[in-house]
Amino acid sequence: MSNDNIHVEVLDSRDEFRPGRSGGSVNWLQLLSGMLLLAFGLVCVFCPFEVLMGISTVIAVFVIIAGGIDVASYVRYRNTLFSQSGWSLFFGIMIVLLGVVLLVFPAVGVAAMAWAFGLGIVIFGVVQLVASRPFFLMGAGLGSMVGISGVAEIALGVLICVFPSSIGLFLGLFAIVYAVNTIVFSLPIGRDRTNTLW
Repeated sequence: MSNDNIHVEVLDSRDEFRPGRSGGSVNWLQLLSGMLLLAFGLVCVFCPFEVLMGISTVIAVFVIIAGGIDVASYVRYRNTLFSQSGWSLFFGIMIVLLGVVLLVFPAVGVAAMAWAFGLGIVIFGVVQLVASRPFFLMGAGLGSMVGISGVAEIALGVLICVFPSSIGLFLGLFAIVYAVNTIVFSLPIGRDRTNTLW
């Protein structure tokens, strides 16, 4: 067998990390995702209370549904080979009651959501900050942008934990920061002879 027709192309691995390498095109799905996230962030900033109440209500409804499914499952299989212990019924009822409490007192759900969301953002920011190091090898501008984004996310997460009542505003700011990051990476721009943004 002859290997004369095998074509080998050497690629610069650094190009894989550039949002807009030379000749690249717009990532339309990523751009649309960034635009929708940006719109959500702006809504959160200008209408934080309404957004929080809506999110809390949706969570409460899903919790009630989940608990109801557990209760229905216990009732359905209680006299079969797949019967569950009484603890399954107890936990199912408790989950339903928790959902009802969240539905009647949405502020409780907002506070719990604030702590969970704040800690999640801090962890996400730390991961992004650590992950920004390889990007400095591709260019100081790109690495700085990813690093600054990570620092901003950590700061937002801490502020949410300290001021849980302002989670709507912080949620919007986080969404805007991440949306801008997503939009930039979706565009055909990069450090080449035609664009000096980085």
